[in-house]
Amino acid sequence: MIRARRRSIYCSPAEWAEITERARSAGMRNSPFMIACALAEDEEERPDTLLALTEEEQRTLYDRVALLDRCVRAMYERLPGSDLSMFDALAFLERASGLRRRTRE
Repeated sequence: MIRARRRSIYCSPAEWAEITERARSAGMRNSPFMIACALAEDEEERPDTLLALTEEEQRTLYDRVALLDRCVRAMYERLPGSDLSMFDALAFLERASGLRRRTRE
């Protein structure tokens, strides 16, 4: 068995931080990660990074954010037959509610 030897590389602190982060994301230590990247013939052979969410979780998150976006946009659309949006109507109700509380005290 051939014993591995220590080698040196030169890089900036920012580059080293990026290498460390990518290695950690791939679940590897720096040295094996750099060797795997350097010896890979093409990009498909390089170590995969571990994703925080599965593909299904990503799709679910996207769908829910898209729904939230549609709801928020609907809050600012004008209500049929009115110059008010749902947001305007709720703001009016909040102001009216606050006025009622102050007059009772």
